[in-house]
Amino acid sequence: MRLITGLLAAPHTPTTADGRLHPEVISQQAALLNSAGVKGVFVGGSTGEGLSFSMSERIEANDTWCAAARSNDLLAIIHAGSACQHEAIEIAHAAAAADAGAVAAMAPPFIPPASIDDLCDYLAPIAKAIGDRPFLFYDNPARSHVNFKPDMVIGALKHAIPNFAGVKFTRSDLEEAEAGLEACGEDAQLLFGCDEMLLFALQLGVEAAIGASYNHSAGIFRRMLDAHAAGDMATATAEHDRAVIMIDVLLERGIIRSGKAIMSLVGIDCGPPRPPLTPLSAEEFAEVSNAMAALGLPDMSPVTPE
Repeated sequence: MRLITGLLAAPHTPTTADGRLHPEVISQQAALLNSAGVKGVFVGGSTGEGLSFSMSERIEANDTWCAAARSNDLLAIIHAGSACQHEAIEIAHAAAAADAGAVAAMAPPFIPPASIDDLCDYLAPIAKAIGDRPFLFYDNPARSHVNFKPDMVIGALKHAIPNFAGVKFTRSDLEEAEAGLEACGEDAQLLFGCDEMLLFALQLGVEAAIGASYNHSAGIFRRMLDAHAAGDMATATAEHDRAVIMIDVLLERGIIRSGKAIMSLVGIDCGPPRPPLTPLSAEEFAEVSNAMAALGLPDMSPVTPE
């Protein structure tokens, strides 16, 4: 099963200046992503600070994203993961009611599963809550602190969850990515989640990627995909090198803090991040903006109609 190909953005959750959810901005985000050739969104993950919002806020944002995605020809994947299984089930059920294209869940943070079987038991009721819609495992050990071998988890989930469709793979280990791709086979899909390593993942056979950078600089990654598909490795490598420099700039001050601030450079005010994160200072913002400009970024250049 191939759920999608191409780029999917992990969008920032917009907030007002005083930190309240600002769902009115979501339609602007969706329209920009569509015009830049992004194919879908992964809502409420790490970039979206999902677990920093209340359940009611998450459901409101998810509902708004599902509607905006339909209007902009985007696949909406809703992340329902939570430390509380009952909460995750409720978020997943609401996402299905909002006609999400797929639902994902990470391993529960705070109290982790002791085994892969325990992880499957935690995820199975969440997947069941969405009926026959595709379900993805959000594999992000840096956030969940649950670090089982991905290929073994994929194999177990294939047996435990009838609507299992794949994994959002947020790891930098290419050997594990290759093993995960093999474990997915034709029945599931690995969606790659490390923007700075996308070119290497494409060479392994990855067909879809989910990333924070696609919110504001999808153009360089779109050209990378096109060049790789055409066998133009010189162009693909040049775009990759520029992306790596950009991500180093963002990481220096925090990928979420920097990314949310940069959205203002593409005309969208996503507001400040939620605590414990803090907004960039004026000095930090100037440094990031100047570094991006030196790279010719942000880049959300529209797709040219054929």
